Amino acid sequence: MARPDDEVFPVSFHMLGIIHRDGRNDELLGKWIDALTPGVITLELSPYGLAFRQAMGKVHRERIDDIVCSLRSEGRHFLPGNLDDLYAYVDVPHEFTIADEYCRRSGARLYPVDMDFFSWTKLRRIDELISRENVEKNLTFGVSDGRGRENVLASLYFRSGVTAFSYTGEMALRDGYMCRGIGVLAKRFSGKRFLHIAGWRHLADPLGLYARFHPVKIFPYD
Repeated sequence: MARPDDEVFPVSFHMLGIIHRDGRNDELLGKWIDALTPGVITLELSPYGLAFRQAMGKVHRERIDDIVCSLRSEGRHFLPGNLDDLYAYVDVPHEFTIADEYCRRSGARLYPVDMDFFSWTKLRRIDELISRENVEKNLTFGVSDGRGRENVLASLYFRSGVTAFSYTGEMALRDGYMCRGIGVLAKRFSGKRFLHIAGWRHLADPLGLYARFHPVKIFPYD
């Protein structure tokens, strides 16, 4: 069993808490990554989820497009933003693309460190989720202000210290898993600056799972 004095910690460890699929991410993530100059970036993204989207994302996007084209030919109208949300489910996340571009320029390392299990349980139902019936429901009745709600919850937490969201058992399992992966990478890349990019709720860390890395937590939308 490893003792506390056997642990290796990064030179610095920043956590960048994002609102997934927020339109500001393309600009803000690039600026923060360039400013922090990490040598290792870890992402709240599973290897399975990444590989699935890289291999099949284009196919599923084309399927969504075919359904949308058919629905529009029938005179259907959609709520703004709902189509982008559908695309986001099958596309490689923008945060990966932005981090990958930085790593290609700088020689830094990039690792998706989330659990495969939860990605698999969701993505195995992809054919059902993007069936014509479900695509029509999501486009017509889906909630288009989800990111606005996340903005409100995040503002309450970071500016007022009000926790108006739940930290679920699934989040605890995933954070524990990601921390173990980060710990392994910290030993492999000792002396490097680390950046972990995750959904902003993970910054709450009520169980103190990330505490051993002495994180500097950043909410980039302030």
